[in-house]
Amino acid sequence: MSVVAGCSLFDGVLLAADCRATFKRIGCPDIHSDNVLKVFALLPHTAIGFVGDIDVASFLLRSLLVHIKNRKHVDPISLSNWLPRLFRYEFSRFNAKYGERTVIFMIASVLKDRPNIVQRKAVAELVNYIGFGKSPIQRTWMPSILIEILKIPPQYEWIQIPGTCRNILYVLASPIFEIRPYHPLQFAAIGSGQSCIEEIARYNDAIFALDPGNSFVESFQFRDIIQGFITERGIESVGGVYPVLKVTGRGVENLGISTQIPVGGTKIELVFEAGRWIQRNATMGKEIPLLMPWEFLQKPPMQNLRFDDLSEALDLFKSPKQK
Repeated sequence: MSVVAGCSLFDGVLLAADCRATFKRIGCPDIHSDNVLKVFALLPHTAIGFVGDIDVASFLLRSLLVHIKNRKHVDPISLSNWLPRLFRYEFSRFNAKYGERTVIFMIASVLKDRPNIVQRKAVAELVNYIGFGKSPIQRTWMPSILIEILKIPPQYEWIQIPGTCRNILYVLASPIFEIRPYHPLQFAAIGSGQSCIEEIARYNDAIFALDPGNSFVESFQFRDIIQGFITERGIESVGGVYPVLKVTGRGVENLGISTQIPVGGTKIELVFEAGRWIQRNATMGKEIPLLMPWEFLQKPPMQNLRFDDLSEALDLFKSPKQK
């Protein structure tokens, strides 16, 4: 398994995923390979992520891409109407031939012609979380967007945000693939690392309201919260550096990372170059490109191919010997 997490913001939707594939071997240690892309742009304003069996995920995703090319209506609303039916049909075909598997998808979209709408109650809860010291992040200020929303009379339960697009975030799980939707200012996680939802809930104001609309800050906080939790809990089936996508009215942003640990020390990067994500330890000259699931299946690994460089650099920096 793995982890895919989504977060519906004020001005778009974030999706993040690890990149580890785990192969179970009877009587031998598991093989971990950190080179599978599990989240990517599907359409100009839609992104998709998956967890579960890579064979069936690849089969369903390739079928989906064919249908997108051949269908006239692929806007986010039309997609949500026919996608569950397509996945149910293709999943039953796959199972009949290869046996039962499990796969879960998370889809993020925006509607360009409609403003995003947030629930006033959700904004009030976020303000209380920040203002009454419940948040682990200490601050003496409140983002203006929260104040402006709460100025609107309380009889208005849902508030439009001018200059934004309507968020859509939902999950489809085999075998039924029934839509499980999430509203703005809600978040979700699927896969073996889905317990990271606890940490997202704890630090949710850092994602939603540290600097609303700043994709770099939002993606950095989102990735750091998830990856820190997975590392702390030692969940071996989740690994690598996490690609983060943000879906807005401008399209799908591919948000990587470049950091030195400590400053001037080991340089770790996750970059999107020429249409492909690459994990890179620039200091050591190490690179691991991420492969689409069907590319990965063409040559599955026979030994570990891990990229633990970021967590290892952090551990080394934090260790007593480095103080």
